[in-house]
Amino acid sequence: MNSRVIWCTLIVATSIVSYTVFLNVVYSQATEYSMQEIKPDVYIVSAGGYNSLFLVSQEGVVVVDAPPAIGDKIFAAVSNVTDMPITHLIYSHAHKDHIGAANLFENVTIIAHNETAKILNERNDTNRPIPDKNFTKEINLSIGNQSLLLLYPGPYHQQGNIFVYLPEHKVLMAVDNVIPRGLLWKHLSVTPDVPALIKSIDQIMAFDFDVFVGGHGQPGTKDDIIVQQEYVNDLRKNAVTALNEVNYTEVIKGINGSSSATTEAYFNALTKSCADNIDAKWQAKLEGVGVWTDEHCERMIISESVD
Repeated sequence: MNSRVIWCTLIVATSIVSYTVFLNVVYSQATEYSMQEIKPDVYIVSAGGYNSLFLVSQEGVVVVDAPPAIGDKIFAAVSNVTDMPITHLIYSHAHKDHIGAANLFENVTIIAHNETAKILNERNDTNRPIPDKNFTKEINLSIGNQSLLLLYPGPYHQQGNIFVYLPEHKVLMAVDNVIPRGLLWKHLSVTPDVPALIKSIDQIMAFDFDVFVGGHGQPGTKDDIIVQQEYVNDLRKNAVTALNEVNYTEVIKGINGSSSATTEAYFNALTKSCADNIDAKWQAKLEGVGVWTDEHCERMIISESVD
């Protein structure tokens, strides 16, 4: 089992470094793209494991996210279905792997949450232009004949991450939240706030939608989100069980060393207790179980310890 640390901040920092290396490989390999129409005038463009969504209106095209893995492929995809110009770009959040190609868009109105705007002001990254229009809790947009609701559910992945809801089409997009039929990325997608992540999945269920779009993977249904909700709840239950049942004194017997060594042994035991139960139940149900289960358990255990 990999070496573990107690503090969530160290886990997040380490994961982000490895994620950056991973993204560089993804960007360099993404040479093709796919496009699917999920509802009339609503399309998903995918490349290199990333998704962008666009909506065609009578006024112009609205794009959600500009991942570098997709890059200028979004323009080719749009031109395949309409001659209308792209007029709006919505940022799901500030991470460069989802909006790092935003500099390619010209003469568009960029919309994002206030927290995303604050982060981008600090980053000063020319590839991620500062939004033109911000909001705090939610905003209803009417663009041509199309309606969109942008809602801030709390920092399930990053401060400023939002839901994008198309009520007339019953489509909900939540980037880096859950992945239908798969698992969240490492350490629950390096969430800074596990309770906010759990709450966000409950909030998703409150919407009237029949197509869910994530930042990665294939679209899903409400049934897929129910399964994700069950997985996260089971993860939390097993994390609590491990904290209640794993005996610290028994675990550290025979360990001679620093407090770091004993704490490491204890957290390894907690994580193993949780992961063994999760793997036994979920192995054949979701892709990625057995690969990232221990990291999910570790992150949930830390949250239950400090949140």
